[in-house]
Amino acid sequence: MEERHYEQHAETIVLTEDGMQITAFWSRLLSGCGTDGKFDPVFVMENIIPLFDNTFNYRVVDSVEWMLPSCTPAYYVPATNEIIVRSDVYEGALAGIALDVIIVTHEVVHCILSLAKRFLTALDFVDFKTELCMADSNEMARNELQTDRITSLVLFPERLVQGKSDEEIIQKYFLNPMIQFVCSLIKMAGKKLLKSLDETEVERCAV
Repeated sequence: MEERHYEQHAETIVLTEDGMQITAFWSRLLSGCGTDGKFDPVFVMENIIPLFDNTFNYRVVDSVEWMLPSCTPAYYVPATNEIIVRSDVYEGALAGIALDVIIVTHEVVHCILSLAKRFLTALDFVDFKTELCMADSNEMARNELQTDRITSLVLFPERLVQGKSDEEIIQKYFLNPMIQFVCSLIKMAGKKLLKSLDETEVERCAV
C-alpha cells in the first residue's frame, strides 16, 4: 500500500526481518487462525484487537460521505488509535473480496504495529527492533513497506513456516522471543535496582 498523506503518522517502530516474521506469526496465532487458517481482518478489528487494547476504535464511513480520494479507501490514525474504513471496502472484506481483505488487513497491521511499539519499546527487545522513526521523516516510507511485508506474511502464512522443521518453528517463534522477553525483564529489574541504590545513596549523603 502506498503511504497516504491523510494518515496522521506518529512515532513508529522499525522491526528486523525476524521481528516482522514474529509479529506476523503471533498476529495469526492470537487471532485464532494459527499458520493454516484464514485470516479475517474484520473479525480481528472488531473482536481481537479490543481484547488487547481498550483504547482502540474503528469506524465504517458510508461511501457517499467519504471525502478522501478513491485511492485511500481506509486508513489508520495513530493519534486516536482508530481505523477508518469506507463502507464498500468493509463489506467487500466481509464478503472475502481479495483486494478489500488486503486493504483492511494492512490497516489492522498498522494498529498491531502500534501495539508492538508500545510493548517492544517498554521491554527493549533489541533483537527484534532496530529503531524508532519519527513522524514526517524519510523512515515513514520504510514503515509502509514494513506494513506491506507483515500484511503479506499474515495473509500468506506458508512463507512463515516454509522450509522450517517443527523444531525450528518452535525455536524461532516461541523459544527465542521467550528468552528475549526474560532477558528484557531481568534488564528492567536491574535498572530499577541500580536506580533504587543510587537514590538511597543520595539520601544517605543528604543526611
